[in-house]
This record gives sequence, C-alpha cells and structure tokens, in this order.
Amino acid sequence: MSAYLTPTLTSAVLYPLLQLLRERGMTTDELSEFSQEWASDNLHLPVQVFDRVLEQASSVLRDPAIGLMLGSRMDWRRFRLLAYLLSECRTGRDALSQLRRYYPLISDSHAPDVFIGQHAVKVVFYVSEGSQDARQTRAEMVAAGIHNIGTRLGNGFYNITGIGFQQPAPAYREQLERYFGVPVRFGEHCNWISFSSDYLDKSMKKAAPFLATMLEGSELPWTAEDTDRPFSRKLRHILYYWPTCLPMTKEAVADLLGTSARTLTRRLQEEGSQFSELSKHCRLIRAAAALKRTSKDVQQLANELGFSDRRGFERAFKQWTGQTPAAFRRQWRTQGAGISAMSLMDSLGSFY
Repeated sequence: MSAYLTPTLTSAVLYPLLQLLRERGMTTDELSEFSQEWASDNLHLPVQVFDRVLEQASSVLRDPAIGLMLGSRMDWRRFRLLAYLLSECRTGRDALSQLRRYYPLISDSHAPDVFIGQHAVKVVFYVSEGSQDARQTRAEMVAAGIHNIGTRLGNGFYNITGIGFQQPAPAYREQLERYFGVPVRFGEHCNWISFSSDYLDKSMKKAAPFLATMLEGSELPWTAEDTDRPFSRKLRHILYYWPTCLPMTKEAVADLLGTSARTLTRRLQEEGSQFSELSKHCRLIRAAAALKRTSKDVQQLANELGFSDRRGFERAFKQWTGQTPAAFRRQWRTQGAGISAMSLMDSLGSFY
C-alpha cells in the first residue's frame, strides 16, 4: 500500500468490492464494466462507470444493498491525508470544518453542509446525478462511510441520532436500520445524518489511536522535527500525502487549510520557504518511491507527479539525486537495500 494514497470515494470502495468477490469465489471477470486500471488511485473513476460497476456487482453478489455493504467496509487506512489533517485538529468542531474542506478532494459532488444545533449536528450530504437506484446506492455508501469512520473514532466523538435519505424506502430497509442502529427516514428533501453535539468541543487526542492506525505503514521520509518551521513542515506532510490524481497547486492547498494562497505564501516566506520548492521535492520523493516500487515508465510518472514533460522531470530528478530516473531504477534493482533512505534524504539539503 502506497504511503501517500488519497483515493476518491469511488476508487476507495473498489478494494472492498474486490475483497467481496474473492470471498464469494468470484473475480472481476464477472463484471464486464470493470477495468483493472480503475483500481489505481492515480485515475479518476467516472461516476457513470462506477454506477454500472455497482449495478453489475449487486446482481452478481445477489445483494441489493451494495452501497451499504461497501461503505461499511471502506478501508480508511487508504486516506492518509485525512488522517494527518484530523490529527492536527484540536477539537471535534475543528475536525468537522476540516472534513468539509477535505471532501472536494475525494468527491465530485458538493461538499456536505453542516448545521450545528443545541443538541445535535446535522450533516447534509450530496451525491452526483444518476438514476434513482444509482443515487440511492451512492447515498447509502456515503452514509455508511460516515457512520463507519464516526464509530471508529469512538463514542467520545460520535453518537448517531438520526439518518434520512431522499429516495423511497428499499426492500432492505431493515438491513439499513440494523447497521445504523436508529430508525431510518425515507422520502426526505435531502440526504442527511445527525449525531449528538455534546462532543464537539472535546479534545481530538482521544481519537489518536484510530488515526494512528490510519497512518500505519506510511512512515515519512524525514525525521527532523523542524520546530523552527512548523508551517513548512505541515505543508510538507500535506504535499507528501496529496492525491496523485489531482494537481498539486498552491490554491488547492490553501483551500484545504481554509486560507488564501496569498496568506499561505506569506507564512512560508516568514519561515524562509517556498511552495514551489516544497512541492517539487515532495514530487521527487514520491518519484523515487515509485521508481523502486513499480515498473511505470518515466513518461507516466512525470504525468502523474505533475511535471510538465518528461525532460523537466528527468532534469529535476538528476539535479536532486545525481542520476536520471532510469539510472536510479537500475541502481536500485542491482543494489537494493544498499541504497539507504537516508542517503537519498541527504541529497535534499535545505529541504530538511
């Protein structure tokens, strides 16, 4: 599993789908719409294709509650960036705000609206256009995913009080109510889920164990605390975990942090850092990892990592490591562990 995976919601549920097929003694050959390339977190899975895949999966598995099934089995360890962002939040209220800013990175639909009342928090969530059945399936998937991560965060933060869907009640209504543990309302004006507001201002430290499991196996390639440049260090973490299927732009990162590109630039300048240098070095670190881990050609890596062309990527990589990407891969394959991670990090100089 890649250290910096940040898939979309649609690509993330393909993994539990594959697992379900294996458990039933089936393969993806049963799904004519499925292509192995969609299992890559570097690719954006169109909603129309996703709907057809789930429709076929529901038929093959003989389970109409496919959205509920996949949302409840979503592997949150794939959302490294989310785990890091939540670990930086002080309270549940901060976490809700951060989740709303994060959501556009993993979904094409409108970001959820959050309404905080005296006793409950109501989250209104949206799904993209499609047939009635497809919209219901995706709504159940999102709701099950929210309930899944909320439950894992613990009852110190999440205690569901209600849930509603726009579509009419399906035949498997009782299955939904068993999973959510509350009466489920149908035919609502919007899709929503609510939970107690008693925990909004509780410290997020209690969620640390679950967030730590989300970050398992994602060791960062640097060890320096960099206490003199805390904002630069935070940006390094975010850029390292940034989704490979999205452009790594200053504006997008600023939106995620709830600030402006101008303010982000100013705060980096105060610490003697530049966004362009931070993003370039993070792309090169990821390039080195991909060259060691995969057989992707250099052109494909250049495209995925946001370089304008292959030559620009090769030039930057050689300036960083003293080798072309192809030479680096050959050396790694012949010497393997003889090339230490720290020797690579030494090439980064002032970046650390």
